[in-house]
Amino acid sequence: MKKIIFAAVLFAVSFAQAQTPEISAFNDDVEITEGYVFTSHSLSAQNPDKLNIKVSNLSETSLNLKLKITGMSNTANLQSDVENPKLQFCFGDECHTSVSLGGTVPSAPGGFVLAPGASNNNQDHFYSIYAGDNTSNPVIFNLAIVQVNANGTELATLRNFTYRYTATAGLNDFASLQQMGITVNNTVVKNTLDITANQNAKLEVININGQSVKKAAIVSGSQSVDLSGLSSAVYFAKFTNAENKTSQIRIVKN
Repeated sequence: MKKIIFAAVLFAVSFAQAQTPEISAFNDDVEITEGYVFTSHSLSAQNPDKLNIKVSNLSETSLNLKLKITGMSNTANLQSDVENPKLQFCFGDECHTSVSLGGTVPSAPGGFVLAPGASNNNQDHFYSIYAGDNTSNPVIFNLAIVQVNANGTELATLRNFTYRYTATAGLNDFASLQQMGITVNNTVVKNTLDITANQNAKLEVININGQSVKKAAIVSGSQSVDLSGLSSAVYFAKFTNAENKTSQIRIVKN
């Protein structure tokens, strides 16, 4: 009898595991694995850092899918609407400009249906340009791709990942800038931002509200960009080269 019961339990577990659908998820060429963290340093409303979410159904049956907010941090004062969007939450050809804990998109109970072997629209993404309740701390949105049934009941969580904004640029940001052939010689600015470049580029200075406050052309060689007219605050210096590659760092205007 014990052997029969054990075999029945083992069969039930194996059956449940077999029913878990298999998907792949990518942010452009980067795989969104379980626990993947996408980090943004940009508050540019014109060119936000988007976490693109392309999902492919690798299972043999159609899937009803939704994108869900499973956690939020440093966002209590976040206010976003269609006229003044601070974020976009897009999945299954539907976009929201405001989110709440536990919120999902699409809004239809059954989400959207992804056929076997099919992928969702390349335009699906998440981004935030909210600086945070406390601008010294990161803004974090925990996201999940969930499977639901036609009535909206959740059946499985297929992938957990995170969108993180932080104002602090790390060593990788300076390395990325140097790979573009650009060196910023002072990140604390009194009057000028001093730059050495080995190629032409464009500079855009962005405030913490995502507004562009200064633009300048960068030419090969050493130069100083006048920032004396800016108020004392934290800004982001975003550089774009002729190949349309971008990198940015945080600067402080005294």
